[in-house]
Amino acid sequence: MEKFSGYPITKWKGNDRLMILLDDLSFTDQNNKVWTAPLGAEINGATIPQSLWNIIGSPYVGKYRRASVIHDYFVGEGNNPNVTFQERRLADKMFFEACRHDGCTWKCAAILYIGVSIGSWWSIKGVSKSEETECFSSYHTDEDALIKNKYDELLQKVNHIIEHEENFKALDTIVDQEVI
Repeated sequence: MEKFSGYPITKWKGNDRLMILLDDLSFTDQNNKVWTAPLGAEINGATIPQSLWNIIGSPYVGKYRRASVIHDYFVGEGNNPNVTFQERRLADKMFFEACRHDGCTWKCAAILYIGVSIGSWWSIKGVSKSEETECFSSYHTDEDALIKNKYDELLQKVNHIIEHEENFKALDTIVDQEVI
C-alpha cells in the first residue's frame, strides 16, 4: 500500500532555493519499494524545470510537494549526482504514483509527470542554467524555449490520453519515446 513516512522537515542552505532534509522522508510505492530521501539530502526543486513553473507549478507547493522532495533526491539533485538516466525515469514513474497518492487528480499528476520527464530528458543534454536564468526568474533563454517547445509537443501527443483515457501505461509509452 502506498504511503509517505511523514512530511519534509528542511532548512534553507544559502541564498538560493537549495534545502537540506533534517529527517528521512520516504514513499512506499504500490510494489512496496521504499524510496527514501535521507537526512542531509540536498533538494532544490529542479526536477520540474524552472521554465515550466508558470505552466505546471513550482515544486514546493501543492499536493505534489512531498513527491517533489523525494523525486529530487532520486534524480540526482544535490548530493546524489551519480544517477543514471534509467534510474531517473524510474523515479519519474514513482513521482506520478506519489502525486496520485497525495491527492493530485489523474490529469494533474500526468501533466506533472510530463514536466519531470522533460527534466530527465534535459539532464542528458548536459546544459546548465546561466547565471542570468538563476538570478532573474523572468529572464528567458534559448534553453527555456527548447524546454517549453518539448513540453508543448509532448502534451499535444498525449492530450487524448490525459483527457479521456487515464491510462498511465499508454502515457508512459509515448513519454518514453519522446524523452529517450
